[in-house]
This record gives sequence, C-alpha cells and structure tokens, in this order.
Amino acid sequence: MTDTNSRFRTRFLSLCASLLCVFTTGCATKYTVDDGSPVDEKLLASIRLYGKAEQTVRPSIVKSAKLNDEDCDKQWELPFVVASSYDLPREERIAWVRGLQVDERLSIIAATPESGLKPGDKITEIDGDDDDPDEMFEELMELRDDGDEFTLTLSDWRKVKVKPVEVCRGHVEITKPKQENAQDYHWLKSTHAMSIFNHDLTEDEALWVVLWTQGLSEEAGARMKTYHYGMKTLKTTLTVASIASGVGAAANAASTAAAQYAASEAGKAAAQAAGKELAKYAAEQMADAARRKAIETAAKEIAKATAQEIAVGALRTAAIFKSSLGGISWVAGTGFYMADKWAFDRMAKLGADPLAAYSLHFKLASNLQADNAFVFDEERLAAMTKFAEETGIGDKAKLVLAGKDPYGAQVATESVDTSVALEVRPLDDTPPPAVAATETVNDATEAMSLAAAPEGAATVAVADATPADVSREPEKVLAEKP
Repeated sequence: MTDTNSRFRTRFLSLCASLLCVFTTGCATKYTVDDGSPVDEKLLASIRLYGKAEQTVRPSIVKSAKLNDEDCDKQWELPFVVASSYDLPREERIAWVRGLQVDERLSIIAATPESGLKPGDKITEIDGDDDDPDEMFEELMELRDDGDEFTLTLSDWRKVKVKPVEVCRGHVEITKPKQENAQDYHWLKSTHAMSIFNHDLTEDEALWVVLWTQGLSEEAGARMKTYHYGMKTLKTTLTVASIASGVGAAANAASTAAAQYAASEAGKAAAQAAGKELAKYAAEQMADAARRKAIETAAKEIAKATAQEIAVGALRTAAIFKSSLGGISWVAGTGFYMADKWAFDRMAKLGADPLAAYSLHFKLASNLQADNAFVFDEERLAAMTKFAEETGIGDKAKLVLAGKDPYGAQVATESVDTSVALEVRPLDDTPPPAVAATETVNDATEAMSLAAAPEGAATVAVADATPADVSREPEKVLAEKP
C-alpha cells in the first residue's frame, strides 16, 4: 500500500509540475516541433517512406496470427510500431516531426485499427513507468517477447491495454531511413529494403512479404543456425575454410556480373524512356488522326516489349543479389525457394490470393528493382510456376508475370505502360530489339525510327549489388542516431 501511495504521489506532483510549466514558463515546447526550418529533403522522403512501409505490413503481421500453425516455432508481435528522435541532431528531429509526427517520445508510426492506437500518438508511460525513450523501448520489447498484456499511457492521458499476438517465428523488419536498401536475413527476423514500398503494395502482397519472412525462418532456420554456431563455437578449420571460400567466390562473381549486367539493364531502361517520349512527340506533329493513333499504338508496343524484357532480365539480377549476400544472410539465400513454398501454401489459408507473389515479383522486376528477396531468379520462378500449375492457377500466374491482371483489369506499374497484352516468352528466349515493333506500323516507320535511344544517352542508375552490413542483433525500432 505504501508503494502504491508513493507512486500516486509522485505522479500527482509530476502532473502539477507539468501544468505549472505550461501556464508559467511556456515550456510545453520541450519536445521538438516543426518550426518550418529547412531539412534534408532526401531524409524527409525516406522517413515518410519508412512510415508507409510499416503501415503497410503491420496489419498483415497481426493477420498472420490467424494461421494458428501448430508446427511452426512461435514469436510474439505487437499491433503497433514506434519510433523516437531522441538524441538526434536538431535538423533530423525536425524532419521526423514533419514526416511522421515523431518527437523525442516513443511515437506511434503504425498501428492496426483494433489496437486503439493511431499514428502520432505519444507514449508517456508503460505499465505506469516512465523513463528515457531508449529504456522505455527496451521495456516494450521485453513485454512483447513475454506475450503478457500491458498498459500504455498516452500524452492525451488515454490508457490503452495491449495484448501481443502470437505468430510464427520471423519478425518482419524494415530498414530505417539513411539505410533504405540495407538487408539482412536471420532465423529470428529478416530486414527488408524500404525501397520495396516505393510501389504501392496490395494487402495480399504485404501478406506475402510477412508469410515469406516467417517461412524463411521456419524452413531455412536450421541451416542458418548450423552455419552460425559452427562458425562461432566449433571453429572447425575445414568448415571455416570451405564456407569462407565459397562466400568469397560467390561475392566476387556477383560483383563482376553485376557491373556488366547493370550497364545492359540501364541501357534498356534509357531506350524505353527515350522511345516513348520521341514516339509521342512524333505523333503530336502529325495532323492525320489515324496515323497518330497508329504511332501511339506502336509506342505502347515498344513499352510493352521493353517492360517484359526488363522483367525477364531481372531474374539474373535476382540471382546476383542472392549470391552477393554474406554470412548468415548468404546461407538464408540458399533457402529462399523453401520460403516461397511455405508462404504459397499458407496464403489461401488466410483468404489471400497467392497470385500476389507473382504480381509483386513483376511490379518490382519491371521497375529494375531486383535486389531484394521478392524478385525470383530463374530457378525460383520455375518452381513457383510449377506450384501455380499444380493448384490450377497456372494460366493466371502466367498472365500476371506478363504484366496483366488475370481478372480483367490491367496491372499498374509506375514506369511501364502495360495496356497492350504481352506475350509470355520462355526465360531463355531473347526478345527482339524494342524498335522492331515499328516495322508493323504502316506509314510510321520514319517517325518510329526516332524511338531508338541516341548514342551516349544517359543511363539509369542500377542499385549496387553489395549488401550493407546490418547488425543481426535484435533491432531497435527507433529513429537512426548519428
């Protein structure tokens, strides 16, 4: 009883002090506010993308608890995500406030509707305790991993009870701002590139990301542990030498292949962009409506062919990415195909469309973004195609992989127009040059010859295949410190 009275008295005095501060000294602004100061716009965009990514996957993480899979190892998850700008430089603190309403306190940046929380909420106490944001975050993670219900007190004096949900092992993490493409794969969690969420993921695509991550932990976790503990404790010379040389060889080969292939893919993207714009300009200069329509149609054919060519080429980029991973992540890469199967088998159990795996692949691949785990290499795509055929959705999967929606409407991509149907070609079938489509347009040959990219045209940057070194320790979901 004495402890209870003491705690009540302390909180009462703290409240009185806070109110006195507000009404006498104006110190209610002790937390950072957006005063309109200039900030790093690239960082601001990255912060906003990070929030979008967390808001996209959090509902799917909670939804995955409905699997009730008795065979998988379990973890606990929270229905919300927090961040804090505690101890960051002033300019970065302002960027976090402007981008996601995050200040020095633990701030909610993503939450499910059922949680009773919303982005922008500030946590002041956890089970009646308040401390600095770092220590409060540690307490929050401990409560999550215990799985017990706890109470949050918010800055508006609301109290919200939180009950962690039990899911299959494999926390889904998103790389933080300033490390947009850093990735790491581990049996406890996988950290995915924030840049994946530059594209709007559907609910089913977000669920695929979550189930795939859990599947990687479940199916490839044993081999990751064998590698980790074998390297850390056994120190067997033969094992160390063979694994190290294998990783080194793969990384060196990947580096060389990436440099060569990057130039090729960048050229295709440049040709696509130049071809579309020049064809459009030529069409606008022609008075004949019929002729204009024909040239516009040809321009779309060019875009379509190039889109599929890029998507097919991305299969090789995906293989390069996987080979370039190091350490435990490299071992995890040898089990990516196992995660595909695990997730595919469980999508329908949650009422989701397994075609989301194929649409996410095409969405990323056709936008030259294959340096992640969700674009299949040739071997994985062959297996995924087989899964689709065995479950009766083979034809639909092929349509999705060709850039079309199997249910009628066209799949939207941000960089390619896919209004014209694409031919589904074998992976080893080299498509003709994009400008070849102009030969089918009568009286438009001269105009469409402009669609070829001029010599020396600027190329599009291709992501470095070398992975960032990301810590494998349990990661704080806090704003990055300098």
